[in-house]
Amino acid sequence: MPVNRLSLVSGLLLATLFAGTATAQSNAYVFGAIGNTDSDIALGGLNRVDDDNSSYKLGAGYTFTPHLSLEIAYQDFDRHSGETDCPPGFACLVIPVAARADLTGVSLAVVGSVPLLDKLSAYGKLGILRWDVKFEGFSSAFDDSGEDLLYGAGLKWSIDDRWTVFAEYEGVDLDADTLQVGVSFHF
Repeated sequence: MPVNRLSLVSGLLLATLFAGTATAQSNAYVFGAIGNTDSDIALGGLNRVDDDNSSYKLGAGYTFTPHLSLEIAYQDFDRHSGETDCPPGFACLVIPVAARADLTGVSLAVVGSVPLLDKLSAYGKLGILRWDVKFEGFSSAFDDSGEDLLYGAGLKWSIDDRWTVFAEYEGVDLDADTLQVGVSFHF
């Protein structure tokens, strides 16, 4: 992710944090979600994994206004398998070489929501994901890490004042798309 995009997202997150604390009532919450992640991860030119697999995330958030929250989450995208891309003339053109990528990350996102019905709301999110991948493939095994833009949208249904269920899509510029369902508990 270019530094200018990272700076922009970080600035928006900080501005939201400081603007909201002056006018909003405290409302902390925790959440968890399970889902499926479709990835097409390319690292180092020759190492590529294109797969889908189960994933989960656990996190916490803080609601600054009825329509604006900040969330931090640990995300485990599980192990994704595939075959490596190979340079011309190598044996893997005839016999594919297996590749695996274990992808995890920590995200920070601003979440904006709008009510649709009495207990149903739609929301969108924008933030950053600090990711770490352990890759095994054509070249020797290696670790890589970085930051990428995180974006998403979803629907949430308030069961009562404390419990909410949600369904959402999250995408990461790393090329990982996740559909997930979850539950949150508000303190």
